[in-house]
Amino acid sequence: TVDVAVDLPVSNAETQPRPDKPIFLTVKPDLSLALGQDDVPRASLRSLLDGQTGGDRQQRVFVRADGAVPYRELMGVMNLLRQAGYLKIGLVGLEETGQAGGPSPTARP
Repeated sequence: TVDVAVDLPVSNAETQPRPDKPIFLTVKPDLSLALGQDDVPRASLRSLLDGQTGGDRQQRVFVRADGAVPYRELMGVMNLLRQAGYLKIGLVGLEETGQAGGPSPTARP
């Protein structure tokens, strides 16, 4: 998992299996990006992703965004991924458990 603190929205979608080494791209509340644990400038996103994937643009990139991030900004990040050639994108949310206490603290892609 990633330790970059964001307030993820809740999802009730069925959990999908994750790859052994998932690639997480986080959109933080201040709209900055983090690839895994490391902050990344938008201009360097393609080269850093290529470094992590060995240039395999068929790998899925899991996007995490704080609930305060405007939809327009999230779409802008997804467009950056598309322009970089990464078309397999998974959105990460919190798993809804149905308990009165709220969502589970476990992030699910």
